[in-house]
Amino acid sequence: MISFADLLPEIKKRPTLYLSRYSIFDFQSFYYGYDLARNQIGANKTEGDKEFDDFLISVRERYNIETTQSWASLILFHSADERDALDRLFDLWEKYRAGRQTGVDSEKKHHQPAAR
Repeated sequence: MISFADLLPEIKKRPTLYLSRYSIFDFQSFYYGYDLARNQIGANKTEGDKEFDDFLISVRERYNIETTQSWASLILFHSADERDALDRLFDLWEKYRAGRQTGVDSEKKHHQPAAR
């Protein structure tokens, strides 16, 4: 069975084929719908699904902001608009996967808070 991680390159290539708008919030809705559908049919999470869930946790840790806002809202806050936020999500995902493959989170090193 295909995982959400397997869908990401396809969504990135043609976002509006999967999403009604090129928007981080439409992507978030699509993801939640995918997750709900898998739960409804009783499908177990694939390794790719678990990896994307871990990525979303890392997004919250990356921005290190105490909030109840969604991961999509956090990404949007650091972006120019919803379209830029979706592009940023794809970029963060690719960096996350590259870091996992090398065993190094190179993005995290570059985003440490400055010493005061």
